[in-house]
Amino acid sequence: MTETLLTRRLALHPIGMTDHHALLTHWTGPVVRRHLFDGASISPVQVTEIIETSERDFATEGYGLWALRPLRRGLVPAEPRPGAPLIGVAGLRGHEGPFDRGVDVEILYSLEPDRWGQGLAAEASRAVLDYAFGVVGLRRVTAEFDPDSAVSAEVAASLGMRPWRGGADGPDGVSYYAADRSGWLGSRRGIDAVP
Repeated sequence: MTETLLTRRLALHPIGMTDHHALLTHWTGPVVRRHLFDGASISPVQVTEIIETSERDFATEGYGLWALRPLRRGLVPAEPRPGAPLIGVAGLRGHEGPFDRGVDVEILYSLEPDRWGQGLAAEASRAVLDYAFGVVGLRRVTAEFDPDSAVSAEVAASLGMRPWRGGADGPDGVSYYAADRSGWLGSRRGIDAVP
């Protein structure tokens, strides 16, 4: 899969084995790990499995995980800076949904802590949702996060996601939010996307 997504400030490339070391470094950072993996350590083997799953999902489902890198300014066409660091990940994955509703497609993201507070999570997530609804044609995308994560709730709300099925605190103690295709396409939220 070679689907690259561009925003005003980011290039999103499907993750691959060439990203393994950068992903391992990113995902084992204590702050990122706390929010994305509930504090659990992630091994190199697990990173390989995540990459393989994403590649398989792109091939079979049309979606997966993208590595986030900053764009070079002033270039047409826009491209990432040579040797640009991985500053995060955003993407979609199938997961067992809440309320015994079967498999849902979940949006997720992680950013290096020094990139927090710059609007990059929302920018990358908008590009991913534009892709999910406009290219893949998904009907709904969900988000799941700890109820005490005010920032995650703000990002979800800025994307037009709303509490889903059971409110902000689901039966397993996490918050579930969702965006649907008709609402997304009608809202014209893809303002960061680069044509």
